Amino acid sequence: MKSIPLNILLWLGVCLCLWGHQDHATISAYAINCKNGEVVFNENGEKSLLPASCLKVVTTGAALHLLGPNYRFQTDLEMEGEIQEGVLKGNVILRGGGDPCLGSGRLADSLEADQQIEVWVGSIEEKGIKEIEGEVRGDASRWEKALAPSGWLWEDLGNYYGAGACALTFHENMSTVTFKPGPQEGAPATLLYVVPALANFVMHNEVTTGPVGSGDQACIFGFEYSPVQYVRGTVPAGVNTFSIKGLIPDPAQLCSELLIQALEKKGIKVLGNAPLKNLGMRVIHTTFSPEVREIVYWTNQKSINLYAEHLLKAMGQGKTLEGTQAVLRFWKEQGIDIKGMNIVDGSGLSRKNFMTTQQLAEILVKMKKSPYFIDFYASLPEHKNGERAKTGFMSFHRCLAGYKGDVAFAIFINYEQDAQNAKEKIDQIVSKL
Repeated sequence: MKSIPLNILLWLGVCLCLWGHQDHATISAYAINCKNGEVVFNENGEKSLLPASCLKVVTTGAALHLLGPNYRFQTDLEMEGEIQEGVLKGNVILRGGGDPCLGSGRLADSLEADQQIEVWVGSIEEKGIKEIEGEVRGDASRWEKALAPSGWLWEDLGNYYGAGACALTFHENMSTVTFKPGPQEGAPATLLYVVPALANFVMHNEVTTGPVGSGDQACIFGFEYSPVQYVRGTVPAGVNTFSIKGLIPDPAQLCSELLIQALEKKGIKVLGNAPLKNLGMRVIHTTFSPEVREIVYWTNQKSINLYAEHLLKAMGQGKTLEGTQAVLRFWKEQGIDIKGMNIVDGSGLSRKNFMTTQQLAEILVKMKKSPYFIDFYASLPEHKNGERAKTGFMSFHRCLAGYKGDVAFAIFINYEQDAQNAKEKIDQIVSKL
């Protein structure tokens, strides 16, 4: 009797997984053998669906090629004017170059926010400056003014994961908001403080106390450059304090405020007079980011939206739209059929993104043959079934894309209300590889 080919057996096993899936959800799964190009299985692989954070695979793969794994962003501390008897007759400018890690302390080559500020203060002290007549300001003009891409939800924009990419991003554009829960469920929660403290910033608190152990159920409603934010939802009872994370509306302004505060603590006065024109400018300190390969690693390992958006803007000369066009153009040049693919951001947070699992699996095959595959593969989280893969998760959508052995695969489940059920289905499919 003739034996059934292995790929047919696998396809049948996957179908058994899918037949039990609820009818209201949409599922797509596609897998390719990277060695011989054989399609291992295909279920709705040509349907365009929302990839969620699996889009970071597309962005980071392109970034390794277009920016290069050794590329570093740079931030310049500049001085305008002349120093006369310890007085700078001019301005100090922090000019951002798109470093997503500046003041984050997350990567080995990035300093914590207060350490980075101290480095800048030290560079100014070395010049013998005791007083600055002009301004100390952050400058983010190397990139477009708009921070967040289009298609991000109102409920995302005020929260840390919805912070947009700025040429002078600082501390991952993230603030910490701390509450004191009420004595019982339903009681108002008191807003204690926001760190870092922002000048002229107002947060309207509508948070109440939720059940013990309910975790972070609060959401900040706001947007970039707005001095007014609203926070609603619940924080859990049974704890003394509870903190959530929000965005910094104007990172460049925050940088200048923190630097001024640190200078004045050192006894260096900042008068803030109107700046003079046509002053000579020179760089007195440059901060370099970690290499792109490290940024790619953290982008995929921890699914950091902000890092993905920075990589995208860097590929677009500081503009999101040009970045998406550069990514699509790159993958088209690699032989990927991009019909049915729409990209509006780098992280996958937008609900306007869509692509097929076939496209994503084929991109993974291309990366397998890339000279930068080692860095790319290392950036993908390792899972319990032995696969190295990027997850994608948002309300009603769960996705997974990566490698298991020689097989590149992508699985999207959209519009599934039961997140656990979607996860189990994906695990079942991967276990068949």
